[in-house]
Amino acid sequence: MYTLLIKKFHFPLHFTLDTAPYINDYVTNRAAPAGGGGLVHAYPGDLWSERPSSGQPDEAVLAACLKHPGRLFGSVYLDLRESRERNIQKIERYAAAGFKCVKMFPNLGFDPNDEIYEPIWDTVEKLGLACLSHCGWLAPSETNPKMRMSTLTATPFHFEVPARRHPGINFIFAHFGGGATYLETITLCERLPNCYADCTPGWGRWVWAHRMPGVEDFPMAQFLYGTDNYPPEGDYTRDERWWTDLLVSQGRTPEEIGLFFYGNAAKILGLPLVVGG
Repeated sequence: MYTLLIKKFHFPLHFTLDTAPYINDYVTNRAAPAGGGGLVHAYPGDLWSERPSSGQPDEAVLAACLKHPGRLFGSVYLDLRESRERNIQKIERYAAAGFKCVKMFPNLGFDPNDEIYEPIWDTVEKLGLACLSHCGWLAPSETNPKMRMSTLTATPFHFEVPARRHPGINFIFAHFGGGATYLETITLCERLPNCYADCTPGWGRWVWAHRMPGVEDFPMAQFLYGTDNYPPEGDYTRDERWWTDLLVSQGRTPEEIGLFFYGNAAKILGLPLVVGG
Protein backbone atom coordinates (compact mmCIF):
# COMPACT_ATOMS: atom_id res chain seq x y z
CA MET A 1 0.00 0.00 0.00
CA TYR A 2 1.37 3.40 -1.01
CA THR A 3 -0.13 6.53 0.51
CA LEU A 4 0.30 10.09 -0.74
CA LEU A 5 -1.21 13.15 0.90
CA ILE A 6 -2.48 14.86 -2.23
CA LYS A 7 -5.40 17.20 -2.72
CA LYS A 8 -8.11 15.40 -4.71
CA PHE A 9 -10.39 16.84 -7.38
CA HIS A 10 -13.10 14.67 -8.92
CA PHE A 11 -13.31 15.88 -12.49
CA PRO A 12 -16.51 14.09 -13.46
CA LEU A 13 -19.46 14.11 -11.08
CA HIS A 14 -23.06 13.95 -12.28
CA PHE A 15 -26.05 15.54 -10.67
CA THR A 16 -29.81 15.12 -10.88
CA LEU A 17 -32.58 16.30 -8.59
CA ASP A 18 -32.44 12.84 -6.99
CA THR A 19 -28.78 13.05 -6.02
CA ALA A 20 -28.76 16.27 -3.99
CA PRO A 21 -28.07 14.39 -0.72
CA TYR A 22 -25.20 12.57 -2.42
CA ILE A 23 -23.62 15.81 -3.58
CA ASN A 24 -23.91 17.34 -0.12
CA ASP A 25 -22.34 14.22 1.39
CA TYR A 26 -19.53 14.31 -1.15
CA VAL A 27 -18.65 17.89 -0.30
CA THR A 28 -18.88 17.34 3.45
CA ASN A 29 -17.06 14.03 3.70
CA ARG A 30 -14.68 13.99 0.75
CA ALA A 31 -13.98 17.40 -0.75
CA ALA A 32 -13.86 19.53 2.37
CA PRO A 33 -11.48 17.41 4.49
CA ALA A 34 -9.08 16.97 1.58
CA GLY A 35 -9.32 20.57 0.44
CA GLY A 36 -10.41 19.46 -3.02
CA GLY A 37 -13.63 19.63 -4.97
CA GLY A 38 -15.44 18.44 -8.05
CA LEU A 39 -16.72 19.41 -11.49
CA VAL A 40 -20.45 18.65 -11.62
CA HIS A 41 -21.95 17.93 -15.03
CA ALA A 42 -25.58 18.44 -15.94
CA TYR A 43 -27.03 15.76 -18.20
CA PRO A 44 -30.39 14.77 -19.73
CA GLY A 45 -32.26 13.55 -16.66
CA ASP A 46 -35.20 12.31 -18.72
CA LEU A 47 -33.03 9.51 -20.11
CA TRP A 48 -32.21 7.82 -16.81
CA SER A 49 -34.91 8.91 -14.38
CA GLU A 50 -38.64 9.50 -14.29
CA ARG A 51 -38.13 13.24 -13.97
CA PRO A 52 -37.95 15.08 -17.28
CA SER A 53 -35.01 17.41 -17.54
CA SER A 54 -36.55 20.44 -19.30
CA GLY A 55 -33.42 22.36 -18.37
CA GLN A 56 -33.65 21.52 -14.67
CA PRO A 57 -30.33 19.66 -14.28
CA ASP A 58 -28.40 22.77 -15.34
CA GLU A 59 -30.25 24.79 -12.73
CA ALA A 60 -29.75 22.08 -10.13
CA VAL A 61 -26.02 22.11 -10.82
CA LEU A 62 -25.99 25.89 -10.50
CA ALA A 63 -27.79 25.69 -7.16
CA ALA A 64 -25.28 23.11 -5.89
CA CYS A 65 -22.34 25.27 -6.97
CA LEU A 66 -23.81 28.31 -5.25
CA LYS A 67 -24.33 26.25 -2.10
CA HIS A 68 -20.73 24.99 -2.15
CA PRO A 69 -18.62 27.81 -3.64
CA GLY A 70 -14.99 26.92 -4.21
CA ARG A 71 -15.78 23.19 -3.89
CA LEU A 72 -18.17 22.50 -6.74
CA PHE A 73 -17.87 23.87 -10.26
CA GLY A 74 -20.49 23.60 -12.98
CA SER A 75 -20.65 22.06 -16.44
CA VAL A 76 -23.62 22.81 -18.71
CA TYR A 77 -25.29 20.06 -20.74
CA LEU A 78 -25.33 20.56 -24.52
CA ASP A 79 -27.33 18.52 -27.01
CA LEU A 80 -26.01 19.43 -30.45
CA ARG A 81 -29.21 18.12 -32.06
CA GLU A 82 -30.90 21.21 -30.69
CA SER A 83 -30.69 24.52 -32.51
CA ARG A 84 -27.42 26.41 -32.68
CA GLU A 85 -29.12 29.43 -31.11
CA ARG A 86 -30.37 27.46 -28.11
CA ASN A 87 -26.98 25.90 -27.46
CA ILE A 88 -25.17 29.22 -27.73
CA GLN A 89 -27.69 30.83 -25.38
CA LYS A 90 -27.12 28.06 -22.84
CA ILE A 91 -23.35 28.38 -23.09
CA GLU A 92 -23.51 32.15 -22.59
CA ARG A 93 -26.05 31.90 -19.76
CA TYR A 94 -24.09 29.41 -17.66
CA ALA A 95 -20.64 30.76 -18.48
CA ALA A 96 -21.86 34.06 -17.06
CA ALA A 97 -22.96 32.14 -13.95
CA GLY A 98 -19.43 30.78 -13.50
CA PHE A 99 -19.63 27.37 -15.16
CA LYS A 100 -16.29 25.99 -16.35
CA CYS A 101 -17.21 23.33 -18.90
CA VAL A 102 -19.73 21.89 -21.36
CA LYS A 103 -20.84 18.25 -21.30
CA MET A 104 -22.28 16.23 -24.17
CA PHE A 105 -23.35 12.73 -25.25
CA PRO A 106 -22.70 12.21 -28.99
CA ASN A 107 -24.30 8.75 -28.61
CA LEU A 108 -27.68 10.48 -28.88
CA GLY A 109 -27.18 11.23 -32.55
CA PHE A 110 -24.68 13.88 -33.59
CA ASP A 111 -21.08 14.06 -34.79
CA PRO A 112 -19.00 16.75 -33.02
CA ASN A 113 -16.66 16.90 -36.05
CA ASP A 114 -19.47 18.21 -38.27
CA GLU A 115 -18.83 21.63 -39.80
CA ILE A 116 -22.25 22.93 -38.76
CA TYR A 117 -21.15 23.08 -35.11
CA GLU A 118 -18.29 25.53 -35.67
CA PRO A 119 -20.22 28.52 -34.24
CA ILE A 120 -20.82 26.53 -31.06
CA TRP A 121 -17.12 25.70 -30.71
CA ASP A 122 -16.29 29.34 -31.39
CA THR A 123 -18.51 30.33 -28.46
CA VAL A 124 -17.06 27.70 -26.13
CA GLU A 125 -13.54 28.88 -26.93
CA LYS A 126 -14.38 32.58 -26.69
CA LEU A 127 -15.84 32.09 -23.20
CA GLY A 128 -12.92 29.96 -22.00
CA LEU A 129 -14.80 26.75 -21.27
CA ALA A 130 -13.55 23.17 -21.44
CA CYS A 131 -15.49 20.31 -23.06
CA LEU A 132 -15.98 16.90 -21.48
CA SER A 133 -17.69 14.31 -23.66
CA HIS A 134 -19.02 10.92 -22.80
CA CYS A 135 -17.08 8.35 -24.82
CA GLY A 136 -17.88 4.72 -25.47
CA TRP A 137 -20.92 2.67 -24.52
CA LEU A 138 -23.91 4.56 -23.09
CA ALA A 139 -26.39 2.85 -20.77
CA PRO A 140 -29.87 2.40 -22.28
CA SER A 141 -32.58 4.87 -21.36
CA GLU A 142 -34.78 3.73 -18.49
CA THR A 143 -37.73 5.76 -19.76
CA ASN A 144 -37.34 4.89 -23.44
CA PRO A 145 -35.47 1.57 -23.87
CA LYS A 146 -35.87 1.72 -27.68
CA MET A 147 -34.24 5.13 -27.97
CA ARG A 148 -31.55 5.05 -30.63
CA MET A 149 -28.07 5.19 -29.11
CA SER A 150 -24.79 4.52 -30.86
CA THR A 151 -21.14 4.52 -29.86
CA LEU A 152 -19.93 5.30 -33.38
CA THR A 153 -19.58 9.07 -32.97
CA ALA A 154 -18.87 9.01 -29.21
CA THR A 155 -15.14 8.50 -29.63
CA PRO A 156 -12.11 10.81 -29.39
CA PHE A 157 -11.48 10.95 -33.15
CA HIS A 158 -14.91 12.58 -33.54
CA PHE A 159 -13.47 15.57 -31.66
CA GLU A 160 -10.31 15.78 -33.73
CA VAL A 161 -11.46 18.62 -35.99
CA PRO A 162 -12.63 20.98 -33.21
CA ALA A 163 -9.58 20.06 -31.10
CA ARG A 164 -7.24 20.99 -33.98
CA ARG A 165 -9.12 24.19 -34.82
CA HIS A 166 -9.71 25.40 -31.26
CA PRO A 167 -6.54 25.14 -29.18
CA GLY A 168 -8.18 27.31 -26.54
CA ILE A 169 -10.65 24.54 -25.68
CA ASN A 170 -9.45 21.70 -23.46
CA PHE A 171 -11.18 18.50 -24.57
CA ILE A 172 -11.54 15.74 -21.97
CA PHE A 173 -12.51 12.24 -23.11
CA ALA A 174 -14.54 10.52 -20.41
CA HIS A 175 -13.98 6.85 -19.60
CA PHE A 176 -10.54 7.15 -21.23
CA GLY A 177 -12.29 7.43 -24.58
CA GLY A 178 -14.08 4.08 -24.29
CA GLY A 179 -12.83 0.51 -24.32
CA ALA A 180 -12.48 -0.25 -28.02
CA THR A 181 -11.30 3.29 -28.85
CA TYR A 182 -8.87 4.04 -26.03
CA LEU A 183 -6.04 4.14 -28.61
CA GLU A 184 -7.76 7.16 -30.16
CA THR A 185 -7.36 8.87 -26.79
CA ILE A 186 -3.66 8.05 -26.68
CA THR A 187 -3.17 9.26 -30.26
CA LEU A 188 -4.83 12.65 -29.74
CA CYS A 189 -3.26 13.23 -26.34
CA GLU A 190 0.18 12.48 -27.75
CA ARG A 191 -0.36 14.95 -30.60
CA LEU A 192 -2.53 17.73 -29.17
CA PRO A 193 -1.78 19.47 -25.86
CA ASN A 194 -5.43 20.47 -25.41
CA CYS A 195 -6.63 16.84 -25.24
CA TYR A 196 -7.06 14.98 -21.95
CA ALA A 197 -8.67 11.82 -20.62
CA ASP A 198 -10.27 10.84 -17.35
CA CYS A 199 -10.19 7.49 -15.58
CA THR A 200 -13.90 7.07 -14.88
CA PRO A 201 -15.29 3.52 -14.82
CA GLY A 202 -16.13 1.23 -16.48
CA TRP A 203 -13.81 1.53 -19.50
CA GLY A 204 -11.60 4.20 -17.96
CA ARG A 205 -10.64 1.89 -15.15
CA TRP A 206 -10.82 -1.29 -17.25
CA VAL A 207 -8.16 -0.07 -19.70
CA TRP A 208 -5.71 0.57 -16.86
CA ALA A 209 -6.59 -2.48 -14.77
CA HIS A 210 -5.82 -4.68 -17.78
CA ARG A 211 -2.66 -2.68 -18.51
CA MET A 212 -3.65 -2.31 -22.12
CA PRO A 213 -0.83 -1.50 -24.56
CA GLY A 214 0.15 2.14 -24.52
CA VAL A 215 -1.09 3.21 -21.09
CA GLU A 216 2.30 2.68 -19.45
CA ASP A 217 3.64 5.67 -21.43
CA PHE A 218 0.52 7.83 -21.31
CA PRO A 219 1.39 11.45 -20.43
CA MET A 220 0.32 12.04 -16.83
CA ALA A 221 -0.01 15.77 -17.52
CA GLN A 222 -3.14 14.86 -19.54
CA PHE A 223 -4.79 12.33 -17.20
CA LEU A 224 -7.57 13.22 -14.72
CA TYR A 225 -9.06 11.49 -11.71
CA GLY A 226 -12.81 10.94 -11.32
CA THR A 227 -15.35 8.34 -10.26
CA ASP A 228 -18.54 9.38 -12.10
CA ASN A 229 -20.24 9.40 -8.66
CA TYR A 230 -19.75 5.71 -7.98
CA PRO A 231 -16.24 4.55 -7.00
CA PRO A 232 -15.75 0.87 -7.97
CA GLU A 233 -14.07 0.11 -4.66
CA GLY A 234 -17.20 1.10 -2.79
CA ASP A 235 -15.75 4.22 -1.24
CA TYR A 236 -13.50 7.03 -2.35
CA THR A 237 -10.58 6.23 -0.08
CA ARG A 238 -10.21 2.68 -1.38
CA ASP A 239 -10.55 3.85 -4.98
CA GLU A 240 -7.90 6.53 -4.50
CA ARG A 241 -5.56 3.95 -2.97
CA TRP A 242 -6.19 1.56 -5.88
CA TRP A 243 -5.16 4.21 -8.37
CA THR A 244 -2.19 5.34 -6.31
CA ASP A 245 -0.88 1.78 -5.97
CA LEU A 246 -1.33 1.09 -9.68
CA LEU A 247 0.42 4.28 -10.77
CA VAL A 248 3.29 3.75 -8.34
CA SER A 249 3.71 0.19 -9.66
CA GLN A 250 4.15 1.73 -13.14
CA GLY A 251 6.92 3.97 -11.89
CA ARG A 252 4.93 7.18 -11.78
CA THR A 253 6.39 9.83 -9.49
CA PRO A 254 4.57 11.58 -6.62
CA GLU A 255 4.56 14.73 -8.74
CA GLU A 256 2.87 12.92 -11.63
CA ILE A 257 0.31 11.35 -9.30
CA GLY A 258 -0.38 14.81 -7.91
CA LEU A 259 -1.14 16.03 -11.41
CA PHE A 260 -3.55 13.13 -11.92
CA PHE A 261 -5.48 13.74 -8.71
CA TYR A 262 -5.52 17.53 -8.71
CA GLY A 263 -2.95 19.49 -10.71
CA ASN A 264 -4.35 18.84 -14.18
CA ALA A 265 -7.88 19.72 -13.11
CA ALA A 266 -6.60 22.88 -11.45
CA LYS A 267 -4.84 23.90 -14.66
CA ILE A 268 -7.90 23.31 -16.83
CA LEU A 269 -10.32 25.06 -14.49
CA GLY A 270 -8.08 27.89 -13.34
CA LEU A 271 -7.85 26.77 -9.70
CA PRO A 272 -4.91 27.26 -7.33
CA LEU A 273 -2.07 25.02 -8.47
CA VAL A 274 -0.98 23.91 -4.97
CA VAL A 275 -0.89 20.12 -5.19
CA GLY A 276 -0.01 19.08 -1.65
CA GLY A 277 -2.81 17.89 0.63
